[in-house]
Amino acid sequence: MRLRCTTGDGGLRLGDVIAFAITTDIGILSAARHMVMKTVQRRPRKHWFADLKAEALACWVRRTSDQRLQSVIRSRARGVLLWLIFRTIRERAQPGTRVNAVVEFRITGRRDGGIDRYQLTLSEGRCRASRCGGGSPAVTLTLEPVSFLRLAGGTASAQRLLIAGKLKLRGDLVLALALPAALRLPRRRPRASSSTR
Repeated sequence: MRLRCTTGDGGLRLGDVIAFAITTDIGILSAARHMVMKTVQRRPRKHWFADLKAEALACWVRRTSDQRLQSVIRSRARGVLLWLIFRTIRERAQPGTRVNAVVEFRITGRRDGGIDRYQLTLSEGRCRASRCGGGSPAVTLTLEPVSFLRLAGGTASAQRLLIAGKLKLRGDLVLALALPAALRLPRRRPRASSSTR
């Protein structure tokens, strides 16, 4: 059985995909996964869900004001939100095999005045995340919570935050500059320019 597109532009409608999934033996979950894979532009299968989570975070951070981000990160959801962000970073990271370092993120602005510490251990082309690991960090990044969300969401670069004084860096500067690429942090997308005739 072949699936035929019923839209004029050649795209698939969700109803068509569901109907196709019901009438064949591939199942609805497989069809939904296919739609999601098509949405994230056929990224490597290993990281498709982590890429989807990173894009959702980037979209949320892009569309949310600093005041709203501040209220969310100061709420009771802070721990869960940070855990999800670092889990996504760990899943997406692709450090080089020669990189062996511990990177520590210190996020200030907790309700009790404390600091949340997360360590990423980069070794042998892999990344491990821990809440407060015991390793001695090669790089320590200290950020306020909104700046961290902007960095993790790709709306602010580490260089811009460093120049603005919102990011404090201690340790290996060369490693710090290579982090966004190694951790595959979302990048700021250029805005589509409208051309006038």
